[in-house]
Amino acid sequence: MIEEGIVSDTLNLPGLRTLRQVSSNGQHTYESVSIEPDGPPCCTVPDRSPNGTKTVMFIDTPREGRPAIIHHKRRRWKCRCGATSYEVMPWAEPNRGITARMADWLFRQAITRSFTAVANDAGIDANTVKDIFQDRAQPAVRAIRRKTPRVLGLDEKYIFGGFRAVMGDVEQRTMFWMLKARNEVTLGAFFDNIPDPETIEVVTIDMYSGYRKLLKERLPHATIVIDKFHITRYATMALDRARAALRSSLTKEQRIRLMHQRWTLLKRRKNWEQRHFNTFRRIKAVHPELAEIYEWKERVCAIFDADHDRRTAERAYLAWLDELPGRYKTYFKRFTTAMKNWGPQIFNYFDHRYTNAYIERLNGMVDDANRIGRGYGYRVLFYKAMLQHGVPKKKPKRINRSRDILDGVVYDFMGVEEMMDAMLAPYLDEDAIAGHGPLLSTLSERFCDLTQSLRATLISKPDRERPRDGHSPMATASAHRRARRPVASPTSKNSAYSGAQNFFASASRMSTALNAASATEPHGQALCPRRDARRPLSRSAAA
Repeated sequence: MIEEGIVSDTLNLPGLRTLRQVSSNGQHTYESVSIEPDGPPCCTVPDRSPNGTKTVMFIDTPREGRPAIIHHKRRRWKCRCGATSYEVMPWAEPNRGITARMADWLFRQAITRSFTAVANDAGIDANTVKDIFQDRAQPAVRAIRRKTPRVLGLDEKYIFGGFRAVMGDVEQRTMFWMLKARNEVTLGAFFDNIPDPETIEVVTIDMYSGYRKLLKERLPHATIVIDKFHITRYATMALDRARAALRSSLTKEQRIRLMHQRWTLLKRRKNWEQRHFNTFRRIKAVHPELAEIYEWKERVCAIFDADHDRRTAERAYLAWLDELPGRYKTYFKRFTTAMKNWGPQIFNYFDHRYTNAYIERLNGMVDDANRIGRGYGYRVLFYKAMLQHGVPKKKPKRINRSRDILDGVVYDFMGVEEMMDAMLAPYLDEDAIAGHGPLLSTLSERFCDLTQSLRATLISKPDRERPRDGHSPMATASAHRRARRPVASPTSKNSAYSGAQNFFASASRMSTALNAASATEPHGQALCPRRDARRPLSRSAAA
């Protein structure tokens, strides 16, 4: 099927006018010309005459799931010196045969998708996508504002035939960096050049001795915390050792049955379902020693789940170690050895409750990015990982689902939180709080002013005239009544008014509570609780 027509601004490119558009053979084809073509003269004294046009082809961003091709009539001039000059095309990507916005689209798509998949959608070669990605990825990674984290997570990922050191911000849950190797020289050079190393207070690692040696030399002030999941995994391994010791005395059917039952033993009791309890009762009836070892494992793992301080946790572990029967110590040898060699760093968890869970998840996401495509090298994978996970995740934009937009009535709720922050910031900063907080009376008065300003901004907007063509007077009057209605009906869940109704109801409750507290304060000295000035005051927090 061929669709052809004369259009004016289909391409939406600056300075371009679309002459024709043809949609056939699974693609869109356009013919364009510049509205005011211009180009630099080749000589000092401009003296040139028009010399026709030259048709050049560019690939644009896909439309409706199909590639888009632009055949542009590029203006050219003949200079008196005999040279030929061409018009400048700022919308085109230099030396690529694609538009600049197409290059941007390819780069954004290639961050999360394979080069081949992006190339198939765009109708170009995968190597072109790879070249564009590499050209734009390096400045994009450099533009990321990396702040030295307060809590640094350090782990490794075995990929491309070697270990790669992976680091992340445990608190902000973002990727910090990925190194080409995990050896002492590479890590040492990185930590020697890290900005503001004194910012790092806590480092979470696994039980790799090279990390401990490096951190003691490069970051002696930082507290090393061993990931609790690594140490509890060693306790779980005792069950596998005990199960392997029983296999020699079991029949083939019993070994197969126990092999399927091992998943119940490897799970924590807090994660059990009813079927796991039934399986454990059968294990306890046939292999009571195995069930007893499971109870000892659960007891020591519960130490890391409880809300203990460091001294209580150390006492609980020593009590467990003293009461552990001698016949079971062989199975827990790897666990007790790790506790002996890494005890101070393991018990640091009870002073700084951080784990390496996010870094382990980051390793999985790096592996996923490598699995999506084929033939990636370290540099490409590093760029993809940093551009995906090196920046905080943005919250999806809220869309206005109200049909009132069709009537020409638009209410903007997007800037409510920014307005609240701006108006309340002088009363909630570090200097104003001074360790205590602002006066309740001051905050209450300011909040009343805020709600009145928001009401005037969001609700008291002039009604917009709705076109009357094609509508009856009764329908038009009904539309105006809906536009002037101050509060939406409770049944209209998608109305824009419902957001204002909920907000002002919360604002009214907070204002009433502040006024009541302010009235009872002695000599006007009641203070609000201290809040972290680094966190913006959100609408939900204010409510």
